[in-house]
Amino acid sequence: MASGLFDEHETEAAAADAPAAGRRTKLYPWDSVASQLFEPYGECPINGMSLKDVWNGAAAGNKKAAYHSHLCADQEADPWHVGAGISLTAAALSAAIEHFKKPEMKKLIVPEYYNKAEEEIKELEPLLALLNLGKGSQSQRDTGTFRSAKRHKATATASATTGSQAEILDAASKFYKWLTRPKSAFRSMLFLLSGANTFFSGHCADVVARAGIENKPITEEQFVAAMKARSQKMPVPAGAGPKGSDATGLFDS
Repeated sequence: MASGLFDEHETEAAAADAPAAGRRTKLYPWDSVASQLFEPYGECPINGMSLKDVWNGAAAGNKKAAYHSHLCADQEADPWHVGAGISLTAAALSAAIEHFKKPEMKKLIVPEYYNKAEEEIKELEPLLALLNLGKGSQSQRDTGTFRSAKRHKATATASATTGSQAEILDAASKFYKWLTRPKSAFRSMLFLLSGANTFFSGHCADVVARAGIENKPITEEQFVAAMKARSQKMPVPAGAGPKGSDATGLFDS
């Protein structure tokens, strides 16, 4: 999926299927494709999937959700939710762009490739700002510390750009054309920088481990002792007692 940056691969066209009826169409963050495919202790599989595979999985949903993206909603019967899917797509890309523009990124990325992606971003960013209309029905009550932190961050970075309906529709048309390009430098940069979610999951793992050392707290001796215990067979829990059944009695003499 780095074809737009190094011009080596071709992208595939997506197919559309209507989701099965009888399940909710209000999606929560954990219903999203990103959440469903996220692998906290390894690699997300999305980079090895074709666009058709991704779409089929998103459109299939699960026992509770009719689909994993509002883009899968019925175009004729429920265009509002399809529009919500477009808006959320714009929100996700806008958040990525904000981080791409940080000065540290210029130090990490070869200037030739950074500039190539940046030129595309200049074209794309104002379109996304117009299309990012907020989460709409996805808003939900605060249920904990992590949720509160996510809500605060989302509110702080939400798009403040408003436009006329004509401007929004024009932006939608141009965004569609960008999405259907067979190659994209910025898209390729997202593919590479995502690291199949390993950079983020690795970062979280490091932060949580350091938080435990400082706040639990965990001493070095306890840290080493814990790994010694982990490297051995897990002990039988206290009070577990003998097995409820075995083959004794048949072969006993």
